[in-house]
Amino acid sequence: MFFRFSNKKEIMTETNDDFYLRYYVGHKGKFGHEFLEFELRPDGKLRYANNSNYKKDTLIRKEVYVNRAVIQELKRMVNESDIMKEDDAVW
Repeated sequence: MFFRFSNKKEIMTETNDDFYLRYYVGHKGKFGHEFLEFELRPDGKLRYANNSNYKKDTLIRKEVYVNRAVIQELKRMVNESDIMKEDDAVW
C-alpha cells in the first residue's frame, strides 16, 4: 500500500513488513528553495536533510541507522493516526 499526503509526505507499508516513510515540506521564495525532509527506509536507514539559505545557511544532511524498535514505534504512530484512511485523489 502506498500513500501520499500534504506537503509530499509519503508512507508505504506492505504485507511483507517493509515500511517506508518520507516527509518533505518546502517552498521556493526569497531565499531560494528551502526544505526539510525525513526519510526512513525498510532497512532502518534514517535520512535527514534541511536546506535553508536564511542568513547564508547551508544544506545539512545526516544519516543514521535505527533499530527495529524505532521502526515499530513509527508504524504504531502511523497506524494510530488513521492517516492511511485519507484520500489524496483531489490534490
